[in-house]
This record gives sequence, structure tokens and C-alpha cells, in this order.
Amino acid sequence: MSTTVTSALNGAPLVRYSLGAWSSSDRVGGLAMGSSPEGMDYTLTVADIISHAANTRAFDPGSLSGAEPVRRIVGRNGSKADVLFFDLEDERVAVKTYAPRGTVVRNTLGRWLIRRETAAYEAAEGVDALPAFLGRLGPYALATRWVDAEPLRERTGARLDDTLFDRLGAVLDELHSRGVALADLHHRDVLLGADDSLYIVDLATAWVLGRRSGPIRRRLFERFCESDRVNLARMRARFTGGDADAAVASVSPAAEAWHRRGRRLKSYLERLRGKR
Repeated sequence: MSTTVTSALNGAPLVRYSLGAWSSSDRVGGLAMGSSPEGMDYTLTVADIISHAANTRAFDPGSLSGAEPVRRIVGRNGSKADVLFFDLEDERVAVKTYAPRGTVVRNTLGRWLIRRETAAYEAAEGVDALPAFLGRLGPYALATRWVDAEPLRERTGARLDDTLFDRLGAVLDELHSRGVALADLHHRDVLLGADDSLYIVDLATAWVLGRRSGPIRRRLFERFCESDRVNLARMRARFTGGDADAAVASVSPAAEAWHRRGRRLKSYLERLRGKR
């Protein structure tokens, strides 16, 4: 597969994919697939990047122009974003992008999730446990600072200190106080640095309360905050040798009831998909 990328000053780059005997063109934002010995690579042409550049926290998107990532994490399935890591002269940057996804996914789910995640980062600005948000790079991508840390899931089997989860709980409290609920906290999204620094990444499913929220939105926000606390309790039990059911029950009776319903629904859906 080969890809030609050109840039237009008034919009997103034009990406042309060539696959064997046929080719097609599509307009995408900020990030485009290219070719490499491994079959996939990415080149950024961002001299024209976006009306959101004013929100880049002293980050120059033009510094990505022509740069190639030193690492990439390909989305786990056709609906997930890729994450590209750039080691620039003055900055290390992580770019999350839906540009390589199919046209339908890119222009529906991709646009929507990038818009939601941008709003969440902006609402949570100043929370130390979040990588610094550098801005939205067109309709399908955003950038944050690249932090030196590994997912908590890499510590599976290890016994972690309970104070780590006290710190994570304090971060959740701070996010909730700013009107941001993560809604799907997972050990993939909690990162630990070599010095035990703590980070949370992936705010795509985060729920932002907003300044003018009605009763329904507030009720949903409260439910998602409780979901964050349940996921924290389960994570704490998993990595400290505790009992997960007892941990969930300790959050609240309502949380325990919602958790049981969710587990039953998940089990039912997995049977439908033939996973059980």
C-alpha cells in the first residue's frame, strides 16, 4: 500500500490511498497513512493545522510537519484510534488519530470521540495526573505530551501498594469536582512512571457536566462518577489482593446493584457473540 499526502491551506490534507489495481481519494484531517517496510506508516503535513491551534498550550503543530513517529500503537479494532509517538527536538508528543480508520468510522465515531475528548481535556485543564493537552489536530486527531510511563495492566500479577489507589482516588475526586467523569476507567488507561508518577489517559468516553446542565445530564454525571468509584474499587482489589465483590459493595448499595446488572448484561452479550 502506498499513500500520497498533500496539504491545503484552507482544510485538511488530501490523502490518496493506492491498493493494488485501484485507488481512491478521501479528505482527512491532520494525519494520514503512508507506506513503510512494515506496511503501515504515518506522515504528518500540518502546516495548515486547524482553527484549534490557539489552544495548543505553547505547542507548535508545525513541528510535526514531515516528522515520522518513533512508535505507534495500532487501535485494537476498526473502531479504535491509533496512537503515534513523536520524539521532536524540543518536545515529545503523542498523537491520537482516527485518520487511518474507514470513511464511515472516521467521519462519525472518530469526529465525535475526538470532539468529546477535547472537551474533557479542556474542562480538566490543570489536573496534574493528565498529560498536558496540546490541542486538536483537525477533525480526527488530538495531541498530548508523551509521558514516560507504562499501563497499570503491565503490573498484572504484581502486588501494588494501597496508597497508589488512594492517589488515584484523589485524582478522580479532582476530576469530578471539575465536572469530568471518566465513565470507563480501566487499568489500560492508568499509567505509572518509573518514579511511581501517576497518569490517566484516554478521555474519549469521559462525560463533561458543563455549565448549563439539566437534571437528566446531572443524574447521568452522578452515575458515571459512581462508575468511576466502582472501577477504582475493583482495580484496587485486583492489584492489592482484595475481594472485588466486597470492594464494589463498599462504594454504595446502589453502585453494587448497578454493577451486578452490568455484569449480567455483559455476560448475556458475550453469549450472543459466542464468547461463552
